[in-house]
Amino acid sequence: MQIKYWIIGLVALLSVSSCGKENAAKKDDVKAVPVLTIKEKDTLVSNQFVADIQAKKNIEIHSRMSGIMQHVYAHEGQFVKRGQLLFKISDAELQIDLLKANATLKQAQADVRIAEVEVSQLQSLFNKNFVAKNELDMMKAKLSAAQARRSYADAERKAVLQKVSFTNITAPFDGVIDVIPFKDGSLVENGSLLTTLSYLDQIYAYFSIPENLYFELQKNDKLNNSNKIELVLPNGAKYDFNGVLKTAEGEIDQATGSIRYKVEFPNADRLIKHGTSGKLVISDFQPKSIIIPQKATFSIQDKVYVFVVDAANKVKMKNITIANTLRDSYMVESGLKTGDRIVLEGTQALRDGQTIRVKK
Repeated sequence: MQIKYWIIGLVALLSVSSCGKENAAKKDDVKAVPVLTIKEKDTLVSNQFVADIQAKKNIEIHSRMSGIMQHVYAHEGQFVKRGQLLFKISDAELQIDLLKANATLKQAQADVRIAEVEVSQLQSLFNKNFVAKNELDMMKAKLSAAQARRSYADAERKAVLQKVSFTNITAPFDGVIDVIPFKDGSLVENGSLLTTLSYLDQIYAYFSIPENLYFELQKNDKLNNSNKIELVLPNGAKYDFNGVLKTAEGEIDQATGSIRYKVEFPNADRLIKHGTSGKLVISDFQPKSIIIPQKATFSIQDKVYVFVVDAANKVKMKNITIANTLRDSYMVESGLKTGDRIVLEGTQALRDGQTIRVKK
C-alpha cells in the first residue's frame, strides 16, 4: 500500500515538473525586442543638390577689327571698372583714312556752300525776270546733288570714326579679367577672342530637380524664400552667406526631365570664381514632426509598414505614409501619432499578432 502511494506521488511530481518546463519554454519563445515610443519634435529637413556656379555676368570680349595689338592695358585676374581701356589695336591706317574722309567732307561742304550762293543769285535774277525758270531749277538740282555728296562724305567719315573706336576696347561693366591670349605686337583677326570678363560681386548657383519633385514641392510650397539655403564649397567648407532663391526656368528640359533653379549669393570679396563647383544645402523647418529610424520599417509591394505594439505587447502591422526621407530616418506624414509604440528593430523575425517582450 505504501508502494502505491509512493508511485502516485512520484507521478504527480513529474507532472508538475513537466508543466514548469513547458511554461518556461513558452516564456523563452516570446521575443524581446526594443520598442520606440513616438514623440513629435521640431525638425530641420535638409536636401542637397549639385550646383553649377556662374558669375552674374560673364561675357567674352572679341575684337571687331583686325590689326596689330598696340598695347594691352589690363592683366589677367585684374579687377577693372566699366569704361576702362583694356586693349588698343593699332589704328595708323585708319587715321590716314580719317584724314581723307575729313578732306572729302570739307570739299563736299564747300560745294554745297557754292551751290547755295548760286541758287540765291539765280533766284534774285529770276524774280526780276532776267533768267528763265529752267536755269533756276537746274541750279537747285545741282544744290541737291551737292548736299547728297556732303551727306555721303559725312557718313563715310563716321564709318571711319567707328572703326577707329573699335580699336579701343573698353570694359562694358565692372569685373575681373580672365586669360589674355594676345600680347603687344600680336596680329589680331576680326572676331578674335581677347579675354573674358566676369562680374563677381554676385554669383548664381544653378541646380536642377526632377519634374516629379518639382510638382511635389510646388504642391506643398516647400521650395520658397523661407528656406535656408547654404553653399558648400569644393573643400567641404560652408560659404559664409546664405543664398536667395530666384525664379526657375520656364520649361522642363525634355532631355533630362528636370527644371532648373538658381540661387543668388553675395560675393563682395570675389572669393568664388565663375565655373566653381559646389553643393547647395536647402533646409526647411518642420515643426512637430514624427521622425522614425528607417530600420524600424519594412516594405511590402511598395508600401511601408511598421509593427505597432499595443497595451498587451502584441504587434500589429500598420501602413504609414512617408513625407520625407532623411539620411537614416523617415519623416512620417500619416499612420502614426504621439504615444504610439513601434518595434525599433528586428521586424524581419516578427509576424502580425505575435506577442513580444519589451527589451529594456
